[in-house]
Amino acid sequence: MSDTIRTTQVAIIGGGIMGVATQFQLAENGWTDTILFEKAELTSGSTWHAAGQIAHAVGSRIMGWINKTSIETYKRVEKETGQSIGWHEVGGFRIATTDDEVDWMKSIMGVGKLLDLPMELVGPEDVAKVNPFYKVDDVKAAVRTFEDGHIDPSGVTMALAAATRARGAKIERHNRVVGASRKRDMWLLRTEKGDVLAEHVVIAAGSYANQVGAWFGLTIPSVSCLHHYLVTDTVPEFANRPELPVMRDNAFGGYIRQEQRSGLIGIYEDHVCPTVWEMPDGAPWAAENELFEADYDSIGDFLMIAFDKMPILADLGIKRVVRGAITHTPDGGMLVGPSGVPNVWLSCGSSIGLAWGGGAGKVLADWMVHGEAEINTRSFDPRRYGNFADDHFIVERTKDEFRRRHDTPCPGKQFHSLRPLNRHQLYDRLAAKGAVFGEVAGWERPRYFGEVGEVEQIGWGHQPWHENAQREARATRAAAGLIDLCAFAQFEITGKDAGKLLDRLSANKLPQKDGRMSLNHLLTDNGRFETEITVWRIAADRYFTGSPIARANPDFDWIKSHIHPDEDIQVINRSANWGMLALSGPASRRILSELTDADLTNAAFPWLSGQEISVAGIPCYALRVSFVGELGWELHAPLAQIAQLYDALFEAGSKHGLTDLGSYAFNGMRMEKAYRASGELTTDVGPYDVGLDRFVVSEGRDFLGKTALMATEPGWELLYAELHSDNIDIHGGEPVLLNGQPVGLTTSGGYGYTVDKCLGWLFVRKGMPHKGLSVQILNRNYDVTVHQAALFDPQNLRPRSED
Repeated sequence: MSDTIRTTQVAIIGGGIMGVATQFQLAENGWTDTILFEKAELTSGSTWHAAGQIAHAVGSRIMGWINKTSIETYKRVEKETGQSIGWHEVGGFRIATTDDEVDWMKSIMGVGKLLDLPMELVGPEDVAKVNPFYKVDDVKAAVRTFEDGHIDPSGVTMALAAATRARGAKIERHNRVVGASRKRDMWLLRTEKGDVLAEHVVIAAGSYANQVGAWFGLTIPSVSCLHHYLVTDTVPEFANRPELPVMRDNAFGGYIRQEQRSGLIGIYEDHVCPTVWEMPDGAPWAAENELFEADYDSIGDFLMIAFDKMPILADLGIKRVVRGAITHTPDGGMLVGPSGVPNVWLSCGSSIGLAWGGGAGKVLADWMVHGEAEINTRSFDPRRYGNFADDHFIVERTKDEFRRRHDTPCPGKQFHSLRPLNRHQLYDRLAAKGAVFGEVAGWERPRYFGEVGEVEQIGWGHQPWHENAQREARATRAAAGLIDLCAFAQFEITGKDAGKLLDRLSANKLPQKDGRMSLNHLLTDNGRFETEITVWRIAADRYFTGSPIARANPDFDWIKSHIHPDEDIQVINRSANWGMLALSGPASRRILSELTDADLTNAAFPWLSGQEISVAGIPCYALRVSFVGELGWELHAPLAQIAQLYDALFEAGSKHGLTDLGSYAFNGMRMEKAYRASGELTTDVGPYDVGLDRFVVSEGRDFLGKTALMATEPGWELLYAELHSDNIDIHGGEPVLLNGQPVGLTTSGGYGYTVDKCLGWLFVRKGMPHKGLSVQILNRNYDVTVHQAALFDPQNLRPRSED
């Protein structure tokens, strides 16, 4: 062992596809002073035993972009290095045997349209023509793709490694990292061959991510689950014919493809999820090229269905069974981005490593080098999990995700394990009133109110609960509604330099007077959205902020990370122990006035202001603001007193027509008011792209991201539009078309229950005409009309109302 401490700009821990692809993409960005450490041989963790499929028929634009980028990267590297990647471009079919699956296939066609991926929606006869060995009796439809297929895991990893070395980066095999610690502003990694100081560390350790993360104080939400695929004896019918496409079919929870002259069957059983090396210990360091004994009892029923689907495989022997560990996360998404610890990045938790590796590597490299990626990264951000994600949650919810891997992803679909995870005091009250809940960052929030014990019906079109949500919205507009928003990120920022901190982070000015509020956008160095917060100035040295609960950890980290060492600033995160009830509607002042001595008139308590008041004897932060566009107040109080506050409001409000309000109605009312939400404020755009110019105050002040924001011409335009449909809504991610060609995509939408219109936000390329646009939903084009102002109360008189 050498006593010399080497230094490097980036140390990457893990030599599977995720680590090697990240190192390659960093080198592409000019960062070649990097070392990748692998304890054994490259690919020897999970990559080597992967089946290697890469699909274009996926459910979202982001994942389609990831897969497309991976394929393009791998092909380019093969051409550059001459190292074969074993790419079989055979295309594929994703099979639908139920009506919901048919709708899903139609939605996938939108992804293809957005990304210019060749695909078509076909019937059973078309499937039979291309794969005459596949039984199509129960096939209702399928998506056929043409430019995807499968790849050799080792070949592509070695090709990436060769290209990376050629650019000057280093790869050290058989050199395990055994620990890490902070040394001034660097990370000191202890390896079997000496210490290394690194400015940045990337954890790409796959099944070892848990114990590697522990060195940095991280709990990494990744679990190793066992997955089977089987290779049959030689199939005589495969001789002298083109290779078959990859067949994906939820009927047996997996895929069938050709492996040379044999059949390959992969299965995700939906009744059990075998896990290994569970948290927090993780995989044993001695494990290498590890495989596990087949469990035919577990997969037997699914295997029989697969044989029935492709009978030519049924009577053959099985010559090889691969049952290896693959990492999964509680929501199925990978972990790519900042960890929350300074200069420690994650590229792990990937259950489809070959399909995701090249694209994930580009996202992470761009984020590290340039401060952000070219696509919205929120769904990958490792910080998306809140403090509720302890070891038990991570394991049990991941098992649920594994078992549901081949469920049809209808809008509204949820996990059911560990529910309710966070049951605050209102839960039983709301359930007794017929609340049908949705989970939001570990919290339960009513989606709508129906019969006690009612199970929500889900699907792409309007569901039976549509009428419930309409009643709630109209009752709120007529009188008042109360919604449980206890799942909310709430921070109190104090100290003589608190205002200075928020001012330099925000594109908008802070409130200039005590008691006033403002909407503020915190930007990245490149002038794109980091987050949106409301800021209430309690005093010159005391501020209160609110933002969506999913942003609680990232926003807290972002704000704290920009405090200068000599500043007097304290940041208190109240998100876990404070709650919030939003009271909105024309009767809200009359209701609230019965419970407080505070003067609620416009003169004493104007719109966009806040006060510390007592409501039914409970101290509250009362903010006069409403996300549904009504006269209203947000009431923030300790969770321990939220139920008491709720009861008092309903006792006073019963004679005024107060109703419970769920999130479906809440969202619809938001759309009627043309308010932007998180779907519009993504990491790949900035304020000028989404028409929020009035919230940028640049004259006479500086703020993070100002230089880039002022120097960049917006490439996008956000349009508020009415969809001409009676029974289906915009969900977000659908193509926006002009003359049949994609010019943008939707970001979010919902039904305007009091204006009786389907509404949505559309991103289109700057300069596109506003007339003649349509939105493709379930493979059908719906005309839209663009509106310049909100369809409900466009003059915004109701929130300012005196009555």
